[in-house]
Amino acid sequence: MQHKIEQIFREVMELDDDVELRGDMNSDNLDEWDSLASMSLIMELEKEFGIKYEFDDILQMDSLEAVIQITAGKVL
Repeated sequence: MQHKIEQIFREVMELDDDVELRGDMNSDNLDEWDSLASMSLIMELEKEFGIKYEFDDILQMDSLEAVIQITAGKVL
């Protein structure tokens, strides 16, 4: 599942395959991560995994690692 989340993250953020994904990636250190990208990421993950995020979940999704952990918790 982590691989699929990272794949969606890479697509939404429009990152090249040679960009190394790190758990600490966030809107402060990744220029592509803006509010529109955040909402697109959430919508794509909800669609892919058939889940719905709560408002509190979205507020906590401030890094790639948090996105993975919160999404995995919803799917399991």
